[in-house]
Amino acid sequence: MDLKQSQYRDACTLLDGDADGESVEKAAALLRRAADDGHAEAANVFGTLLQHGRGVRRDDSAARAYFRQAAEAGLAHGEYNLGFMCLYGVGGEQRADEARGWFLRAADKGQTGAINHLGAMLMAGDGGPRDTDAGRDWWGKGADLGDNRCAFNLGVVTAGGHGEEPDFIAAWNWFNRAKTLGSETAQGEISRLERVMSTGEKEAVMGKAN
Repeated sequence: MDLKQSQYRDACTLLDGDADGESVEKAAALLRRAADDGHAEAANVFGTLLQHGRGVRRDDSAARAYFRQAAEAGLAHGEYNLGFMCLYGVGGEQRADEARGWFLRAADKGQTGAINHLGAMLMAGDGGPRDTDAGRDWWGKGADLGDNRCAFNLGVVTAGGHGEEPDFIAAWNWFNRAKTLGSETAQGEISRLERVMSTGEKEAVMGKAN
């Protein structure tokens, strides 16, 4: 095992425990050394510590730089984190187009946070052309990976008819899937939807209610 991997492993061990302030500071120092030596995972974790001010002074600009290092090395979580900072202008210029590109790279690797954001950007035409079909497709992939946010979002757009005709039965099914995947807000949407569904639509989904 090379030095930077050993430093990264030791830092993660410290962070995984019930670390006090001194332990977090030690972990941050190890991660910084490993990151500065080119370790992508260490760069991503150190960026997170910088972003939240854990073990180091909070520095969004530096966090963004370390996330970029991780992203340019092809690390999916780094791509997502950099995309998030570009989207919201954290630690630097707000760049929706760049954010969309990083989310796409991370989404291709199955990073569900990136899939969720990419779907939203495609649906809204944020950072590039609007493509509701692609947005729905990405959210469907996210739901298949177990992400309740993607399933919930599909319920919202299906009920509202974004890009196609409203379909209350399909929307109910998406909200029910989101609930099954752990969404705490899906049941409220199911209840609201049931108040406007026809008798036939309710009968079509009744067998899935429990």
